[in-house]
Amino acid sequence: MARRGENIYKRKDGRYEGRYIKDYDLSGKAVYGYIYSKSYGEVKEKLLKCKTEKKENIRDNKMTLGEWIGLWEREHKTVKISTLNIYKSHIRNHIIPRLGSISLKKINAETIQNFVNGISLSGASSRSILSTLKVILKGAEERGLVEENWKKVRLPAKKKAFVRVLSLKEQQALEKTLREDQDIGILICLYTGLRIGEVCALRWRDIDFENATLCVNGTQVRTEKGLEIIPPKSNASRREIPIPAFLLEKLKKSRNKGTFVISLQEKPVDVRSYRRHFKRKIKEAGLCEIKYHSLRHTFATRALEVGMDYRTLSEILGHASVSITLDIYGHSLKEHKISEMKKIAELFTG
Repeated sequence: MARRGENIYKRKDGRYEGRYIKDYDLSGKAVYGYIYSKSYGEVKEKLLKCKTEKKENIRDNKMTLGEWIGLWEREHKTVKISTLNIYKSHIRNHIIPRLGSISLKKINAETIQNFVNGISLSGASSRSILSTLKVILKGAEERGLVEENWKKVRLPAKKKAFVRVLSLKEQQALEKTLREDQDIGILICLYTGLRIGEVCALRWRDIDFENATLCVNGTQVRTEKGLEIIPPKSNASRREIPIPAFLLEKLKKSRNKGTFVISLQEKPVDVRSYRRHFKRKIKEAGLCEIKYHSLRHTFATRALEVGMDYRTLSEILGHASVSITLDIYGHSLKEHKISEMKKIAELFTG
């Protein structure tokens, strides 16, 4: 049996075998080297020498982070399009401008910490950017180009985002402005909780009028090729949602009879264009400017207000687990908490 961390084994023929990682192939799989000797001490000494030579190779490496990213992008094509787009955005806007010209051998925990401290964005954005940098450096580490150096990096404290929802009065004011053909998408989001990318990708074939349900089978993303409809990012995101009766009737009467539910043409409405359309409706309703995603939060809040349980809501929203739903919305209904505590108080018989 090998001693912890040494990778030295005694073979049946009496010799000792030492194993070390000498390289990684393009898929990231380790390529091992082997050392044999009748002496345990000799194998241990040779393994130490191999590890020392590997560190010397890192010190001699003159490749910059920007040059490595160029190689990494050509090889790293196994992630989903939406994730790849996030990587590219972080690389283009943050990583290359500040770290691209630095040699890989000079990137250490202090370098990364200074980089993180200089990001003038929210804690969530900082973590996302650092996550991208970690993936890139991990690839360089696996190829023996850099040492692991990010575990000691401290991130900004994670703050719970404020969930902005429309009050019932604000929601009614918005609904009164929804008279155009394209407005059906806003109504769908208010009463099913769809994300904007999902509603822009919604096709008529995704709606089952007989059973009053809609299926979320795709989401819209922007790639180098233009607008694309891709499968949902997870199995939980691919879901079937019951349609309220009034909304089903409005969908039946809709004049948007192309391929997509909110488009008068055969191609989908661009997410950015639909956000601008939403802003006009918010302004027409006389409401303060809010993000389109607030419609999803508003649906969730209304659902909890009428007594929907968290598991059902989680499945409708397409969350991976109920804990995510609880984390986002478990604190938002103060009035509901008070009413539930009053029920507990009624048990007191003193």
